[in-house]
Parts: sequence; C-alpha cells; structure tokens
Amino acid sequence: MVKLLADILHHTAPSTWPSALAAPLLRQRLAPAHVSSLLVHPASLRRPDLSRRFLLLLPSHLVSPVSLSLLALSFLSSSPSSPASSPHAASLLLSLVSSTPSASSSFSSLSHANALATFRPGAATAAITLLASSYLQLRRARDAADVLHLSLSSGIAMKQYTASQILFALIKIRQFALARGLFDEMLQCKFPLDEYVYTAGIRAYCEIRNLDSARGLLARMESKGVKSSAVPYNVLMYGLCRNNRVLEAVEVKNSMVGRGIVADEVTYRTLVYGFCRTEELEMALKMTDDMLSLHFVPSEASCSFMLDGLRKRGHIDKAFRLACHLGELGMVPNLFACNALIDELCKNGRFREAERLFRGMTNRGLEPNEVTYAILIHSLCKRGMMDDALCMFDRMREKGISVTVYPYNSLINAYCQHDDFHQARGLLNEMVEKGLTPSAASYSPLIAGLCRKRDLASAMELHREMARNDVSGNVYTFTALISGFCKDGNMDEAARLFDKMIDSSVVPNEVTFNVMIEGYCHVGNVRKAFQLYDQMVDRGLTPDNYTYRSLISVLCLTLGAMKAKEFIDDLENNCAVLNNFSLTALMHGFCKEGRLTETYHVWDEMRARGVKIDLISFTVIVYAALKLHDREKISVLLREMKEKGVKPDNVFHTCMIDVHSKEENIVQALNCWDKMIADGCSPNVVTYTVLINHLCKSGYLSSAEILCKEMLAGRFLPNSFTYNCFLDYLANEGELEKAKVLHTAMLESCLANTVTFNTLIKGFCKAGQIQGAIDLMQKNAESGFFPDCISYCTIINELCKVGDTNKAFELWNEMLYKGLKPDIVAYNILIRWCNIHGEFGKGLGIYSYMVNLKYEDDTPVNHKGSGRKVIEKLHQIYAAELANKDFAYGDWITLFIECDILLHATLKRQSPRIFTVTCTAAELPGSQCTCFFTGKQLVLRLKTCNNTGILLEGNCWKFR
Repeated sequence: MVKLLADILHHTAPSTWPSALAAPLLRQRLAPAHVSSLLVHPASLRRPDLSRRFLLLLPSHLVSPVSLSLLALSFLSSSPSSPASSPHAASLLLSLVSSTPSASSSFSSLSHANALATFRPGAATAAITLLASSYLQLRRARDAADVLHLSLSSGIAMKQYTASQILFALIKIRQFALARGLFDEMLQCKFPLDEYVYTAGIRAYCEIRNLDSARGLLARMESKGVKSSAVPYNVLMYGLCRNNRVLEAVEVKNSMVGRGIVADEVTYRTLVYGFCRTEELEMALKMTDDMLSLHFVPSEASCSFMLDGLRKRGHIDKAFRLACHLGELGMVPNLFACNALIDELCKNGRFREAERLFRGMTNRGLEPNEVTYAILIHSLCKRGMMDDALCMFDRMREKGISVTVYPYNSLINAYCQHDDFHQARGLLNEMVEKGLTPSAASYSPLIAGLCRKRDLASAMELHREMARNDVSGNVYTFTALISGFCKDGNMDEAARLFDKMIDSSVVPNEVTFNVMIEGYCHVGNVRKAFQLYDQMVDRGLTPDNYTYRSLISVLCLTLGAMKAKEFIDDLENNCAVLNNFSLTALMHGFCKEGRLTETYHVWDEMRARGVKIDLISFTVIVYAALKLHDREKISVLLREMKEKGVKPDNVFHTCMIDVHSKEENIVQALNCWDKMIADGCSPNVVTYTVLINHLCKSGYLSSAEILCKEMLAGRFLPNSFTYNCFLDYLANEGELEKAKVLHTAMLESCLANTVTFNTLIKGFCKAGQIQGAIDLMQKNAESGFFPDCISYCTIINELCKVGDTNKAFELWNEMLYKGLKPDIVAYNILIRWCNIHGEFGKGLGIYSYMVNLKYEDDTPVNHKGSGRKVIEKLHQIYAAELANKDFAYGDWITLFIECDILLHATLKRQSPRIFTVTCTAAELPGSQCTCFFTGKQLVLRLKTCNNTGILLEGNCWKFR
C-alpha cells in the first residue's frame, strides 16, 4: 500500500492524483499509518512541498499528528535558514496544536516523528520552538510552558528568545511561581541563558518580591560575561522601586554605568517613578532635571505626580515652570494634574499662568474636560469678568462638552454678587430647560442675594420652589434666610426657619447660631440669645469671637458693661481666646457708660496679651481719652497708630469731631476736621452732619449753613439727618415759621420723615402750642408719614405738664387704637404724671395694662423663692426717675410690684438709711410705709432716703 502511494506521489502527474486516490480498493484499505510511512520515504523527505500538496487531497482523518510533525520536520530540514523562512512548517505545527488535546500529546507526536527519520541538525530545535510559539500565538501560555519543560527533559533545546517569551507570557498572566520554577529548571539543565532569559528570570523573582535572588541573578549574568543592555538592570530597578527600595535601585544604576552600560530613558523614568512612589519629591525633581538635560522625557504618571506634589506643598512657581518645560518637550501631564494646577493657580490669583497652561493643554492634544472649563469659568466669575466667563461657557458648549451644574452655579453666584438677579434667575431656568437638576448651591446665592436686598418675599418664594422641585435646602440656604429675617428684626420667622431647619435634618453650623444669636441681641432678647449660646455648646459647636461679640454688646446695652465683664471672665476661665472684636465691644460698652477707667483697663489687658489691635479698637480708646481730656494718652495713642501703620479713616476722624463738639469745643472740632483732610480722608455725609449738628446746637447757624453749602458744592448731598439739624435749631429757638418753611421744602424734596415731623412737634410743644402740635401730627399722617410712639409721647407729656390728663389719655387711647406699642418711656411718662397729679388709680391701670401685655419680659414671672424679677421690674420702671432725682430723707415714693400670689408686707427700719420690706401680710399700716394688694400688684408707699437704690437679699427687698 505504501509502495502504491509512493508511485502515485512520485511517478504520476499531480493532476491524476484525485482519480488515483478515488479508486475503491485504495480508498477502503488506506490508513493513517500508511500516510506516515509514505512521508518517511526518502523521496518524500526531499520534496516536502509535493508531499504537502498530496496530503491536502486526503481526508482529514487519514492525516495523523505524526504525519503533520513529519511534514513540518521535512520542511525545516530542507530549509537551513531560520524557522521564520518556513511558513509551511509553522502552519503545520499550528494545525498539530489544534488537533491534539494537550501540549504533551503534541510534543510526543513531534518527538516520535523526529525518531522515524534522520533530519538535518537543528530541525528538531526549530520544530520545538515553532510548537511553543504556536501555543503562545493562541495565548496558551501554560501549554507553551509544558513544551519548554518537556524540551528540557528530553534534551532537545529550544531557542533562547522563545524561552524568554514563554517566561514573560507566564508573568503576564501572573503565573509568577511557574515562571520562576521554569527558570530554575533551565539553570539546572544548563540551558544556555542569554540577556532575554535572564531578564525574564529577574522579572519573575521581582514579581514574587524575592528581590535579593533577583539581584543575585543579575550578578550571575555579569559573572558569566553575558552581553547585556540596560534592560535587565531596568527590570531589577523597577522591582526595587515598586517595593520602595529606591536607594538600592540607584546603586544598581550606578553599577550599570560602572560596567559601561549606558542608562537609557527607561532607567531614569524608573528611578523617578521610585522617588515619586516614596514621595521623595526633591529627589524625583533632581532625577527629572538629569533626564531633561539628556533630552529624556519622564512618564506621564511621574510628571503628574511631581506637578501635584509641588502643588500640594505650595510650590506653585516650580510646578508651573516644570509644566512649561515639559510642554516644550511635548510631554503633557494627565488631565487630573493639569486641572488641579490650573485650579491652584486661579486660587492664588495667577490667572495668566492658568490660561497659558490651558492653551498649552489644547495645543498639545490634551483636550480640556468639563472640570477644566468649570475651574476657569469659576475663576473668571470671581474676578467679575462676566463677559469672558460667558464666552468660555459658550465655547464649552460649542465643543460638545457636557455642561454640568457647576459652571451654571458659578455664573449664578457671580450675577448675584453683582445684584443682577434677573440674569441669575434666567440661568437657573435655563438649567431646568436643559434637563439639569439644580442643587441647593444653585438656589442659595439667589436666596442670599435677595435677603441681602431685603426682598424676603422673593427669597421665600424661591425657598418654596426648591421644595416643589425636590431640592433639599442645605445649611447655607437656611442660614441666608434666617440672616435676612434677623436683619429685618423678624425673629419669630427666623426662629420658625431655624426649627424647620432642624426638623429637616439639616444641622446648623456655627454661622447659623451666630446669625440667630446676633439677631436676638439686636432686638435685646438676652435670655433667648444665651439659650441659643448654651444650645450651640451642647451640640459640640465651638463659639467664636463673632458669637462673643454679639453677646458682649447686648450685655453692655441691657445689663451694663460690668455684666459683660463677668461674662468675659467666665469665658477666659474656660480657656476661651478673645480677640480684638470681643474686647473692643467691652471697651465700647464701658466708654458709653462713661466708665473710662475701666475702658483703659481693658485696653491695657489687650496690649498685655498681645491681642491684635485694629482701627476700631484705637477709635474707641482715643474717644475715651478725649472724654477724659487725657492729652498725653492721646499723643501716645496717635503715635502708636502711626508706628503700627494703622491709618485713621472717616469713622475715626468723625468720632474725634463728635466728642469735641459734644464738649462744645468747636475750635478743636474744626482742627480735627483740618487734620482729617490733611490725612487724605475726605469728609462724608456723616462727618458733615455731625459737625453741622453741633454747630447748630452751639448757636453757630451761619457756620453750619456754610458747611451745608460746601456739601452741596461737593459730591455729598445733605440727607434728612443733615436738614433735621437745622430744623431742630429753629424749633428750639422758637422760629416756628422758618422751621415750617424748611420742613415744607424737605417734604417737596422727599427728605421729610416721621423723625423730622417729631422735631417740629417738639418745637410746637416747647412753644406751648399744643394744638398746633396735634394738628401737625394729623398733617404727618396725611403726608404718608404715620406718627410713632415718640410723636404721641411728646404731646402727652406736654398735656400732662399743663394738667390736661384727660386729653392726654385720649391721645394715649388713640395711639393704642392705631396699633402703636408704647415703649417703656411712654409708660413712665404717664405713670409719673398720674402720681404727681394724685391720680393713682389711672396710673395703676396703665401699669396693669403694661404687665398684662408682658411688655417688659416675655417670660412668665416666678415670685417663689426669689424676688429677682420684681427687682428687675422696679429698676426698669423707676430707673430714670430714681437716677435723676435726689430724694431727701422723709420723701414719699410709691412703688408698684407685680405679684401672682397674695403678699403681705412688713416694714422694718434697720438704720437711718436702710428699710427692709418683708412680704408677710396683705395689709400693714405703718408710720413709715403704706402697702396694699390689688389684683396682681403690691403697692408700697414709703419714705425714702438719699441715694435711693434697690438691693436683693434672700427673700427681702432693700430700698436704700
């Protein structure tokens, strides 16, 4: 059968082969072994190309793996050149790999074929190499490794390059142990190793972190005299750098150079990578400089790390110079590093450098993304360059870059900062139309801006719109709204929003509490302010000097500066650090009370502690020194201001002018005016008005008029306060006709208001023209300026003075009917005159009305255990009267004390100057005291002594 096949193959034309092979006898008896025997025929071995054509006509089941192997070996034997010049052999071995179940089967077939005939030397090696390459081509690295293992066992050598490729393929699929095992086997079998195989072995050892063995392999390669490039050294250095052994990597680099091997770009990139990995930024930069001097370029990752490292350490100049240098070499860091550097440059006000870096990105093929544009738009908005920001925004959209909410938010915020709420609102609507969901940051600037403009209705409408659009308000949104209502004095609405904020699980921060505390302080509600302060501390928030300043100011205003000093002492005992804001507020409180010695003491404490002293602090202390006529202190303070570079401003000079004017030292006030101009400060409306006011009060009307004309000629126009100074002068001097003419002119110029009407009313009352004052009050309402409590109280006081209490009560009732809330002065006026005229019933009725409205305190009065509330009320009601009168011993005074329970009173004289009243009986007539209980008032009428005052001891009240 084999002879028949040989005759057909070698002695007939190829065109007759199909008909010959189709013979029934041949087709029925032909087997794979016959084909294999045909291929080992000497003539077949010499003509593998003919044999291949013949095999293509045979059915596939007749072509066995051995046949494929024989034919491949024949091709390789007939071609002494490299395996690459024999594509037929490679194709046959690829078919062999596909037709056998495992690498061992393929190798066995190839080995068996090699033993069946005598082939040219090297053919088997070439075949084994091609077999392994076939497996690598099919990405079957494990099978290729099996081929390498079997070749080492059989003694058939494989090409070194392919062996190294097998090792690298194993490493690529993370079969590090298998790669190392194969390399060790190659060493044991004395496989001839070249640079590539050593490199693969070193890589395998590095991957399993056996770095010492990797260094040993490199030393072995050097000792064997294997010719090498920088590649194996680079691989070892990379392994060392990955494991943070950078200094050892530097040693490897130095040894390489010592052997005459030139370090390449990869060498330097690897070391830069190592220093970046260990965050040794200075060494990385030094190595980068060495690279750049050799015209090598670092990797993108290293460039990005170094730029970001320099940025984070604040070395913006170095980062920018490095970015420019790298850009000149065509290297651009990654987008994240570029964006971060652009952002940092913008934050530091280096906008030109940021724009240059942005242009460099674009020119070198690194396309900016939405983050890049958002950073630049935000920067332009912060600088107020709205046109440029809009151009950048349009450019972003033209390039098809997806627009997020962030550039919209930046634009909205910027327009709100410029009070252009129409544009801001348009952008917000555009966001919604584009399908973007506005965030709380989109609404917050609009709400804050509207609140700043006191348009609280529009701000609340936006807040409700947020809720309709399922946008939850954040702490900034709520704080802006709360701040708006606090500045408007509407603490009820501010408190409602504060409670809503907490109910919405939005946690208030220090700013929120500071706003609320400041709001309550402005309306004088000390109790609520301190309740919020306690709540703030309980929540773990740290009060700051903005918190303390508000509390100190309200304590100075309501309970006196000494109470504020006690509060400060408590804070300092608890290690709170107070700055110039808080301590200046205390100084101001002492100064307003005329306690100038204490003002000096606080100043000395501030200096002793090293507290930074600003212009406001200097203004307060200089004001105090002026009031004390302490010329030496003033000179020292002014010299200190000059040494510290604290330049006086309009407020400082205006205060100086004010204090000299109040002391009727007009000459010195005018000197301060000249000094103000010499210092380069232009007087403003307030300065002019202060001096005009005091000139008018001192009778220098003509000088005041000259100043007013100077205002008109300059850039400051007189306001209603300025003209009211002249009106007050004319009213006090009784020149009512001139005053009426001036006020009519003010009305026509829209400069009149309720205050100016009150000035005119006071003038009519002083002149005894009470009916004229009443008529003027009615004209006030007709002009659109409604009378206030002061308008009514001025006339009521004058009516009581002339004994017309009936008319006074008519006006009082009219005031209440119009919804005007009397202040404490109004109650004092009416109660005082009722007592003077002996109308105690009316006076008591007024006091009852005041108590029922709880005018003086919103909290319920608790009389059990302590008389503190009663004492506070007595102080409030009678403070002005007791402070402004000298009571002789034996004078009578009537006191009204609010009570919720039936009280009795006993009077005991302790000394000629002290009486003690102990509540024990409802009625106890006595020679020194008359007391009786009516409803909720305990009325005491007793004789007093000089320096009348009130003290509290236990459950007793002492009247000094």
